[in-house]
Amino acid sequence: MRFSSFALALLAALAPLSAAAEELVTFETAAPRAGGGKTAIQGYLAEPKGAGPFPAVVLLHSCLGLPSNRRAIGEAIARWGYVALFVDDFATRGLRETCSVDFNEALADAYGALAFIGRSPHVDPTRIAAVGFSQGADTALQIAAARAAPAYVIPDGLRFRAVAAFYPPCANEAEAALRLPTLIVIGAKDAVTPAADCEALAKRQSAGVKLIVYPGAGHVFDDPQFAGGRNVLGMRLDYDRRAAEQAMAALRDFLAARL
Repeated sequence: MRFSSFALALLAALAPLSAAAEELVTFETAAPRAGGGKTAIQGYLAEPKGAGPFPAVVLLHSCLGLPSNRRAIGEAIARWGYVALFVDDFATRGLRETCSVDFNEALADAYGALAFIGRSPHVDPTRIAAVGFSQGADTALQIAAARAAPAYVIPDGLRFRAVAAFYPPCANEAEAALRLPTLIVIGAKDAVTPAADCEALAKRQSAGVKLIVYPGAGHVFDDPQFAGGRNVLGMRLDYDRRAAEQAMAALRDFLAARL
């Protein structure tokens, strides 16, 4: 039996690999083209064992900061065969949460992470995706809309190739045309970022957007620290193990198909 190059790449991406120990790294946020200083940002890097080069994923956290299962997420993605960089927007800025403000630095941090990871000899710079959670998913959809990239200094030819958004505030991008392959996953009972807004956004797109709505799941359904449900800063957060596992499987399949 003969396999196409896509089929071989898919099989390779789905085959579990071993991952090296997570590493704390520092990089600079992307500088605006209009000038201005750069800020040092922390991130957590997980890599598959082996020489590579591998495709890569830049992970963007919610307004509450890094999830409790950050390490597990990064290591799982590394075992799938991707270099994973979880950006920490807060540590070097002394922030604890940004849930009641517009966090405008998020895009610059995402593109700074792209520039940093794209220079790694272990990374294929033509295969990098952005994956965001809640506020980070808002940033991911802005990346998918491809409006902001020209505002930042990014090495020539380096760009994100696909985007995944976990429970994003889709109303913020209500009129956007998403220009990158995009996966949106959200809970049907999400009272913070309603699924209906994402359904409306997906319907307005011509192609390339996949929306998955999980019945019974609420906001931040993939973080185990919210098992049993908790009210945090006026938000109801509920861990749903089944939805979390299904969403990670959907992400794995999406990355395999798009990178």
